[in-house]
Amino acid sequence: MKKNKDFSELYANDYFQERLNNDPKRLACFEQEKLFVYQYVNKGNILDVGCSTGEFLSAINWEGNKYGMEISNYAVDRAKKVGVSFDKDIFSEEDFFDLIIFRGTIQHLDQPFLFFEKAYQSLKKGGYVIFLATPNLNSLYYKIWNDLPCLDDKKNFFVPSNLTLTNAMKVYGFEFIDVEYPYLKSPYSNPVKDHLKFITKFFNSNHEFPFWKNMMNICFIKN
Repeated sequence: MKKNKDFSELYANDYFQERLNNDPKRLACFEQEKLFVYQYVNKGNILDVGCSTGEFLSAINWEGNKYGMEISNYAVDRAKKVGVSFDKDIFSEEDFFDLIIFRGTIQHLDQPFLFFEKAYQSLKKGGYVIFLATPNLNSLYYKIWNDLPCLDDKKNFFVPSNLTLTNAMKVYGFEFIDVEYPYLKSPYSNPVKDHLKFITKFFNSNHEFPFWKNMMNICFIKN
């Protein structure tokens, strides 16, 4: 993945040990996210920015060419074994991709606006950018505690809300299509326990749990 600075030391090999198609809850999330994506596009040239070991692209049974961008050489080697190519990306192509995915990735990029600009250039007209499993600062949890369970200070550079991400994407020429907040569908959620933890978190700051609007899936199109 193209960066001005090498952050690969943040992603040692053990970071990927639960990203080898071996986490049932992650795989269940992929199925939910596939439904969101396939409402808009289900074939063509796809690029997964921060593709990890390629498990998401494998899980959704994409019909077309699969490309990835990834900072970890270990993860790249794994992804290649499941058919992900790394010879084309947003920095090398113009009017090429039908879909660009940022799955749980945008908060880890030190130059997110450069990636928005290059995503626009590398998409075909009518192509989509879809953010999946993305933290949302416009959530009650964040507004109260200034944090989200998915965040890691060392690895986070830009954490969006649904509003800031939409505004930024519009600047680069994208049109907002749809957003969903998958809390109730998430295999990680347990509404009864989560709401009890919400109450007790006022007394125990160590509690972390899924909650309404903490995460979002959001879709944009290049017209």
